[in-house]
Amino acid sequence: MTERKTRRLPRLSFLLALGAFLLSGPAIAAEDGGTSTATESSGQDLTSKQKTDYVSETVVQIEEAMMSVLGMMEQAQDNKDVIWLNCLTEKYGLLKGLQKVAQDAEFGLAEAITRENVDLEEFNFRKAFIAREQSATVTAEADACVGQVGTSFPGQTRVVTRYDGPGEADQDFGAAAGGNTRPPDASPLD
Repeated sequence: MTERKTRRLPRLSFLLALGAFLLSGPAIAAEDGGTSTATESSGQDLTSKQKTDYVSETVVQIEEAMMSVLGMMEQAQDNKDVIWLNCLTEKYGLLKGLQKVAQDAEFGLAEAITRENVDLEEFNFRKAFIAREQSATVTAEADACVGQVGTSFPGQTRVVTRYDGPGEADQDFGAAAGGNTRPPDASPLD
């Protein structure tokens, strides 16, 4: 157990350094006009180990996003809010697909590194990079599903009908003035 913890410490510091590096990327991109370059998405400046860590972190982030959406889905079920639940179910399905893409990229990247195939390595890194960006978008959309609750009308609804015809509504539509009557028998057989 202690050996496992000591192995995680260098990895944790590396991930923190990688996170700081990645967070500085958007700031630099914003200064350049906000467009991302091909080197950011291909990871040409990253080592194979850094790419592997990035892709593994991507898989973990997508799983955390899925757990977050599952939590919101449970809230929607508890509140019996069908519109919110449907929206979240759609977003969960998208995240599940992105998780599969990220996991495939993780396995493909490991295989590419083993084979020392740089093109395949970049391809799998790009897959994970795109999956990570898309999962952030889908997670934000799932958070926005909460805002859709205000556009629905939860609870009991009441339908009010008004008849503006010449006679009384019940008589014009074949019902007795006091209420509904049983319709005549469909068959003359007794």
